[in-house]
Amino acid sequence: MDAWETHENTWRPASRPASPGWDPEDAAEIARLRARELELAEVLVCHPYCTEFAPGDVQAARDALKHHREQESASTAS
Repeated sequence: MDAWETHENTWRPASRPASPGWDPEDAAEIARLRARELELAEVLVCHPYCTEFAPGDVQAARDALKHHREQESASTAS
């Protein structure tokens, strides 16, 4: 990112130096992680579990699945 400074009449002056940016290794790692994120999102959205529910109920089913372990441990604790 480019460097910036607030206008001289600002009540609270601030500035930021220019960012050096990512080196090639960092850029490659970010690209790898973003691609993996897309893969995992596709697996989640297209998982057969989601086909068991009506379209309007899929989000609630995902939320229940996400919190299943919390509910399980709460029921065993009592």
